[in-house]
Amino acid sequence: MAQNKKNYTSNNQNYNNNNNQQKVKHSGAKSTTYMPVSGPNKGVEQHLTTGWRLSKGELIAIKCVTTTKSNLSDKGWFGSVACTFTNTKTGVRSFHWGTMQKNGGKVVIDSMAFVINPRAKNGGYAGTFIRSN
Repeated sequence: MAQNKKNYTSNNQNYNNNNNQQKVKHSGAKSTTYMPVSGPNKGVEQHLTTGWRLSKGELIAIKCVTTTKSNLSDKGWFGSVACTFTNTKTGVRSFHWGTMQKNGGKVVIDSMAFVINPRAKNGGYAGTFIRSN
């Protein structure tokens, strides 16, 4: 019986050790506002949301900023937000238009089914979404 008890304790310790391992974070996001001191938007409040995502072992950096084409809707969303995706390993960049929530900084890019949400738990989220109808 002593042997069975020892095996039970050993298996229990392995179970607890596996559950205590920290999960690796795969994405994050932050949002801020600023006033440019030069350029075409000088003195106009700009909204910036940045994010990152690990994809197949490569880091993708995301930068979304309001532009002169960005108009605020009645519901608090900016249209025509410029979003740049940069693969930090290869340097490849891609550009997409999105919409941004003024208060939260959440950016939605419908053409990619992609969302960048700075208010998501554990430091934000950047990744795909599935729209439920």
